[in-house]
Amino acid sequence: MSYNVKNYTEQGGEKTVINGEIVINGKLTVNENAEVNGVEKSPYTLNPATTTSIGGVKEALNVKESSASNIGTLKNDFNELITKLKEAGIVAKDLFDVTVGTIPNEIGDIVTNHSKIESITFNEGTVTIKVPVDELIAFDSNNSEQGVHKWIGLSIGTGLNSIIDVIYNGSYSLTSADVNEATTVGCPAGSFVLWIKANEVVETPKVITLGKPGYKTETITIIIENE
Repeated sequence: MSYNVKNYTEQGGEKTVINGEIVINGKLTVNENAEVNGVEKSPYTLNPATTTSIGGVKEALNVKESSASNIGTLKNDFNELITKLKEAGIVAKDLFDVTVGTIPNEIGDIVTNHSKIESITFNEGTVTIKVPVDELIAFDSNNSEQGVHKWIGLSIGTGLNSIIDVIYNGSYSLTSADVNEATTVGCPAGSFVLWIKANEVVETPKVITLGKPGYKTETITIIIENE
């Protein structure tokens, strides 16, 4: 059966077709068990806000009124407020300024392994180490639980003044012990040491994350090109 009008109800009244325009000045109710096709029935999810577009943000966590009696305490209170605004999406989060290289002070077998590295590059979240893995020396770690591997020692810079409370892989907060380890091998402030099992990473890339309240999570993928 054909129709020559834009809006019509088929015989029996089970289907109404609207090809024109519907103007509703009152109330439209869609019952809970009704089936709606082509329209999102659940609450609409807003995209995150950006500096150029309106979006959805969360309510920021409460910040108590400052009772600071000196500049240092007032600074801490103010920074707490800024961090909570960033976490809520109201203010853009900071970014880590990541740098990657080998640890400066090398001793023992690590010297031989580092001498074999042709290049280390960091681009768009990926660290590429070019090294002939077959020529590396396997040796035991200071931590006996780590076992014997072809170790490479990397210095990972965060761009921060201190790595304390930087969150590694979503759960471990870096501490003064990590600062001491980095200092011992000559890494600059704001860096930590990452020991790489080259014999394993050449087969399976190593992925780590860095996080901190108020900072966008940084994902770093480490791959080895066996030259």
